[in-house]
Formats: sequence, C-alpha cells, structure tokens
Amino acid sequence: MSTYRSEFEALHKLRTRARDAHLARVADALRADTALSEQLTALDVQAQESRQMQLRARGKTIDPRIIMDLERYELVLKTQAASIHQQQQAVREELQKRRQQLAEAEQQVRVIEKLDDRRRERFEQEQARIEQRTMDEIATQQFLRRQSEDTRAAHS
Repeated sequence: MSTYRSEFEALHKLRTRARDAHLARVADALRADTALSEQLTALDVQAQESRQMQLRARGKTIDPRIIMDLERYELVLKTQAASIHQQQQAVREELQKRRQQLAEAEQQVRVIEKLDDRRRERFEQEQARIEQRTMDEIATQQFLRRQSEDTRAAHS
C-alpha cells in the first residue's frame, strides 16, 4: 500500500511562512500602538501635574514668569499629545491593513489545507478500492483453487 505524499507541501510551507510574517507584522503594529498609548498616558500625567503646579503657583505668588513657563510647558505637552494622536491614527490604519493581509494569508493557508485534505481523502479511497480488489482477487483464487482441488479429489 502506498503512502500519501502531498503535492502541496512546499506551497503550504510557503503560505504558512507568509501568514506567520503577516502575524509578526500585526504584532509589531500592536506593540507600536501600545507604546503610543503609554506615551499619551505619560503626557496626560505630566499635563495634570503642570495644571496642579499652575494652581499652586497662582495661589502663592503672582510671578508671571513661572505661570507663563507652566502654560508654555502645558502647550508643549498638548502639541506632543496631538502629534502622538496623529501617529497613533496612522499606526491604527496600518494595523487594520496588516490585519486584512493576515486574514487573506490565513485564508490562503486554509485553501491549501482543504485541497490537500480532499486529495488525501481521494488517495485513501483509491487505496481502499485497490486493497478491496486485491482481497477479492485473493478470495477468488482461493475459491477456484479449492474448487479445483475438490474436483480432482472427486475424480480420483
């Protein structure tokens, strides 16, 4: 009995590697999005601290330089946050593209697997038919041999 050799093995490996590469790219984009979210959180904390410092400065002294410096710092933080929001939007758009590419690559792998499964199933069915024919032939030969032996024994 023959063993099944997939004609799709090389193609399956190729498609699987491509899918895994897309998966790694999605993971990279997710890490970038997480890093940007962490940066935004840190900027929010700094902005809150700056606002608290402004309130304290206004309550204690009327030094306009300190208040102006704090307001400028808060403006810098807002500018940085806006920049990070833009980066995050770009990363999320790229993430969506990468997820779509991953889905397509996964579908290609599944198509190859289904084709291979169907071929394997046909191969196994054909092997079962061949085995059944062989068994039938052996049974027929044994029957004819016994019948021939019985006929010779009856004539002797």
